[in-house]
Amino acid sequence: MVWIVVGLILALLIYLYIQNYLIETTAYTLTIPKLKENMKGKKVVHLSDLHLKPRINKSFVETILNKTEDLHPDYILITGDLVQAGLEDFVGTPLRHFVEECAKIAPTYVATGNHDIASGSFDDFMFIIKTAKAHLLLDDAVILYHEDEPGLVLMGLAERQNQFNLPKPLLSSIELTEEMEELPKILMAHRPEHFERYMDDKTKAPALVLSGHTHAGQGRIPFLGGLYSPGQGFLPKYDYGIFTYSEDRSKRMIVSRGLGNSSFPLRINNRPEIGVITLN
Repeated sequence: MVWIVVGLILALLIYLYIQNYLIETTAYTLTIPKLKENMKGKKVVHLSDLHLKPRINKSFVETILNKTEDLHPDYILITGDLVQAGLEDFVGTPLRHFVEECAKIAPTYVATGNHDIASGSFDDFMFIIKTAKAHLLLDDAVILYHEDEPGLVLMGLAERQNQFNLPKPLLSSIELTEEMEELPKILMAHRPEHFERYMDDKTKAPALVLSGHTHAGQGRIPFLGGLYSPGQGFLPKYDYGIFTYSEDRSKRMIVSRGLGNSSFPLRINNRPEIGVITLN
């Protein structure tokens, strides 16, 4: 009887280790309407919700970097919650190291999440991202070029502490040039619960939204999906995976399961994830 109990405990520990540290890669191939030829076949690695903190498993961070490099991405897009909320500063965290290494692999773009704006000094956060040679997009947009030709527009929505008084339309703070308006768009936005609202301004409506925040519902119930997500509650509609906008099926959103944990330290039926998207 004792050995059965010991065996069950060991099995549980192995299961929890796998669920927290054995990273899964999810691959998508997406057709983007009016995508320029110079962008077809380009690979985007999507990372989210690392929740970096001083006591994080450093070998786990290196595994993320190694797996990202092995995918040979053309771009790395990080959709928020790079750090854990509540830190006094970023001393002892691998924030700078992680972003620097990502930027060595491929051009790296970062959007903010709720934990990023609730930790340390946000000025310090911005300084680290900038000096690590990544690009922080705060209600901003850039054109991604290949061989000196414009390919598509990448937009980044800044996270806001007040979620009850958001701008209308939600992307109104992002300014686009006439050239940008004519190009297909990808939006980095931490919160998937606003998917429909990202489409309100037709000149800015993205062909693809990349999001995180949900941790796939933290625990996943077979046949039902994620258990709980901030901003959506129990059994969230947008928990994980790919979703289609009902009024225009060419517009989609990918929600990452994320890589780290925040307040709740365990993942149930929900391994950490790196997304890789091939544009078509």
